[in-house]
Amino acid sequence: MKTANTKQSDSTPIWVRASRVWLIGVTIGLVLAGVVASQWFSRSTASVVGIIVLTMWPFSLARLWLLRHFHRGSGVGTALGLIMAVVAAAFDATMIAQLVTSRSNLDSLWLSGDTASWIGPVWFSAHAMIFFALCLVKPVRRMWSWLGWDAGDNEISQERRAFLRSAGQLGAGLPFVVSMSGIETSYDFRVEEREIPLANWPRSLDGLRVAHLSDIHVGGAMDLEKLSRVAELTNAAGVDLVLHTGDFLTHRLPGFDEPLYEALAKVRATHGQWACFGNHDFDDPGRLTRRLTECGVEVLRDRLATLEIRGATIEIGGVDFASYRFDRNAAYAAAINAWGPRTAAPRLLLCHDPTAFAAMPPGCADLVLSGHTHGGHVGVQLGADSAVTVVGVLGFPDQGVFQRRATDDMKMYVTRCVGFYGYPIRLGIPPEIAVLTLRSA
Repeated sequence: MKTANTKQSDSTPIWVRASRVWLIGVTIGLVLAGVVASQWFSRSTASVVGIIVLTMWPFSLARLWLLRHFHRGSGVGTALGLIMAVVAAAFDATMIAQLVTSRSNLDSLWLSGDTASWIGPVWFSAHAMIFFALCLVKPVRRMWSWLGWDAGDNEISQERRAFLRSAGQLGAGLPFVVSMSGIETSYDFRVEEREIPLANWPRSLDGLRVAHLSDIHVGGAMDLEKLSRVAELTNAAGVDLVLHTGDFLTHRLPGFDEPLYEALAKVRATHGQWACFGNHDFDDPGRLTRRLTECGVEVLRDRLATLEIRGATIEIGGVDFASYRFDRNAAYAAAINAWGPRTAAPRLLLCHDPTAFAAMPPGCADLVLSGHTHGGHVGVQLGADSAVTVVGVLGFPDQGVFQRRATDDMKMYVTRCVGFYGYPIRLGIPPEIAVLTLRSA
């Protein structure tokens, strides 16, 4: 005699069972690949595979939920179900191939070209949204049931059940639609003009215009065409200085960074381009420094520079991103303190990491410029100066002007950044070319 559970298992369509086997097989295969890579290949390759393995379980959980949801009363036939399963498996394989080859020289034009480059970003981000929705909805439903506020299945009409199934299926498809829109948002470069009053800024430099660029992340779809557009928009703003706050690179094929130097060589500013390094700029920092210098960008690695603007002296300092292996706050403070006591000259400080702002030496700059958080990356942009983002909700500086306390005159500006690392999945948060007009308060 078959139990209810056996009947339920037997009624599961073959395409659902095949999808489950595929997801289990992929995860096991990746684990084995990670073991092989750790023994016979580089640690970098092994770490990439390991990260993919860790991300596959929430990815698979989201897929299994989708399969179960569509299986219940969706009316999907065997033929259509198998086609869906094959297409999904092909997208899985493409996404994994893009992730595995993103830091190697095994990448192909097909994986990073216009035909397939969108598959990984859309596929991964949609499943991520479904997973986070599950993490939020399931506890709420359990609490709702525990409080006795659910009516029970017997009291729900057939019409209402059909409506809820249809609404749920539409809702399950929403993350894929949102992810598709995220690709367009990721390249919607915007020039955002702002005025920032600074308490001790000299009147001779009132109105100084600064373009703040960060996290360009050249590579993949961030190609010469898009970077040339960034250069064009920056030049049209007519600024005195262009200040970069790191993460120029995304690690890909040899020569992937050539478009960066070609585009930056086109940027024009009255008093030049200046930069610090971010966390993605240390694979070969000597080479990066040399190439940036050749295209007109002065790199400040824990260094302070002085220049004359409108007859006034101004200081521009830059600090390297401090590794997570060390006491980062102490590292930043040591780099800044090594420059000696502040003079009367106004100072701009380039620091990729905005979380360092809270622990910086008091009065070490008039304005700190940072990036790193990509404006929050995922959220709702309410205007040029305000947004609700995941990063902001977690308590990290995401975008805009920050001040430590009312009695501290030092301010920080965090840009939404130009690019992104890896997949173009800016959801609701567009990139930014920040043009800051500095005012004497």
